[in-house]
Amino acid sequence: MASAPTNQTLRNLLVSLGFESKGLAENKHRVFRHPQSECVAVLPDNRDADRARQADVLGLRDHLAQTGHLEPEAFDRYLLEGKLPAA
Repeated sequence: MASAPTNQTLRNLLVSLGFESKGLAENKHRVFRHPQSECVAVLPDNRDADRARQADVLGLRDHLAQTGHLEPEAFDRYLLEGKLPAA
């Protein structure tokens, strides 16, 4: 896994997977919803260029795997290469 993805990298990944940003929650977290599966992902609304917290990276990795949106190996590859595997 890439050691230092940014907050924007994680957000871009969600958008690439078809998630849509649904605005900010009261606690300054950004909510993303996948329209077809109704899966929800929540990330802190930290500065785009700042390094994402390790807990957020690992939590999102696990959440996407558990909900069937992205296997851990593909998640890791995205962080390294910035692209998803071909469908």
